[in-house]
Amino acid sequence: MARSMAGGGEEEPVRDIAEDVAGEILVRLPSRSALARAAAASVGFHALVSSPRFLRRHRALHPGPDPGALLGVFTFSLCPDGGAAVAAFHPADAPHPAAAAARAVAGAADFSFGFLPSAGAGGGTAGWLVRDQRDGRFLLDRLPPDGSILFTELAVCDPLSRRYALLPPIPEDLADTVTGALTVFGGRRQCEPFLAPAAAGDGDADAEPAFTVIWTTRAPSKVFAFAFSSRDGRWRALPSPDCFVWRRHRSPFSCPIRAVWNRRHYAHGRFYWVDCSTSRWLVLDVSTMELAEMAIPSPAGYWEDNVAVVEAPDGKVGVFAHDFYHADGKADLHYYTIVQEADGCGAPRWQLERTIPLPWPATYHQPFAVRGTANGCLILEVSLEKPAFMEHNRIRDAEMFKIDVKSFRLERICKARCAGGAAGECCWPYFGFPPWLSLPTV
Repeated sequence: MARSMAGGGEEEPVRDIAEDVAGEILVRLPSRSALARAAAASVGFHALVSSPRFLRRHRALHPGPDPGALLGVFTFSLCPDGGAAVAAFHPADAPHPAAAAARAVAGAADFSFGFLPSAGAGGGTAGWLVRDQRDGRFLLDRLPPDGSILFTELAVCDPLSRRYALLPPIPEDLADTVTGALTVFGGRRQCEPFLAPAAAGDGDADAEPAFTVIWTTRAPSKVFAFAFSSRDGRWRALPSPDCFVWRRHRSPFSCPIRAVWNRRHYAHGRFYWVDCSTSRWLVLDVSTMELAEMAIPSPAGYWEDNVAVVEAPDGKVGVFAHDFYHADGKADLHYYTIVQEADGCGAPRWQLERTIPLPWPATYHQPFAVRGTANGCLILEVSLEKPAFMEHNRIRDAEMFKIDVKSFRLERICKARCAGGAAGECCWPYFGFPPWLSLPTV
C-alpha cells in the first residue's frame, strides 16, 4: 500500500517491515485461516507463516479449535466378500473454493497409509482398517498375532507428515472385565475405537501434540469403555451404565441394530449414539469421560441410517433427518434442534427448525444417503443410478454434497467412487489446511 505525502501529490512507498516485527504481528492473528489470508497478500508473509517454528508458536498461542476449510471427503469401504478394504481421499474439485488446497493435500499425503508398519515379513499394510478420522489424525487397527477381533492393535497417524504412534495393548486387568462383546463393522470387529477431539495445548510451542483414543465395545446389557491418553501413555476404564439394553429383536420395519452402533455422532464435547426405535441416546461426555443414557423421544418414521447429529450454533445440538418414504417422489431434509423446556422439567425433545427441499427425484428409489458430519456440516452422497441404501449397490459412482447449519444451502464438493454397504462403509468430511500451513498432528 502507498501513502500520500503531506506536502504534495507524490506518494512514498511503504518501507519493508522488519521480519521480527512482521512475525510478532502475524503470530497474533487468531487462526490459521487468517494466516492463509495474510500469506496470500505477500510472498514474504507466505515464507514467514509457513515456517514450522512460526506455526508451532502460533499453535501454542492459539490452542482453540481451528479446523480449517472443508477440503474433501475421505471414504473407507469394506468389501462384502472379505477382500481388501478400500481407502480413498476425494478432494474438492473446481469450482469449490478449496479445490487448490485440496489438490495440494491429495498430492502430499499418503492416504494409503503405506508408511505404517507392515503386517509381517511379506510387507504391505492390507491388514490395517481405518476406524476414525478427526483433526487431521487417523485411527487404524489390525488383528494382533492371536487373531482377536476384540482387542486389536491400534495406531494413530498423520498422512501428511507420515508420522504415527502405536498404542500399547489394553492391560489384562481391564481386558478381563469385558464379556459378551457383540460384533460391529461388518462383522469384522467386536470393538469400536475412535478419537476424542483435540485438547487445547499447554502453551509449549515445542510440545508434541497430544491425543486421546476411546475404545468401546457393547454387550447385550452393558457398554464397556476405556480411554488412552498420549500424555501419560496409559489406559483407564470409563464409568458406564449397567442397564443399557440393546434389543436383540427389533421390528421388521425398524432400522437394523447395527445402524445404531455403527453411526456415532459428535457435537460440542459429547459423542452420541441414537436409537430412534426406543428414543434412547447413549451419551459420552468427553470432559468427564462418563457414559450416560438419555431419553429423547424421536419423531415417528426415522431410521438411524437417516439421522445425523451436528454441532449447531450457540452450543446447541442439531439433527438432520429424512423419512424413508417420500410421498409424490419429493424428498425433504428436516433440521431439528434438541431443546429442553425453560423450567428444566420434562425430557428433551426434537424441535423442528427448518425443512429443506432436496432437488433429487425419489419416486422409485431414494438416490441420496446421509453420510458423515463435522463442524456443523452434513455430507450427502447422491447416486441417481445406484442408490446407496440398497445393499446390492456395492460399487457406485456418486457425487458428494455438503449442507451446513448456517446457510442450509446444498454445495457440491466432489465426485467419489464408493464401495461397500452401510455396515462396512465409513465417510468423513476432511477439514484442514494446505500442506505449507499444516503441522504434524502426531
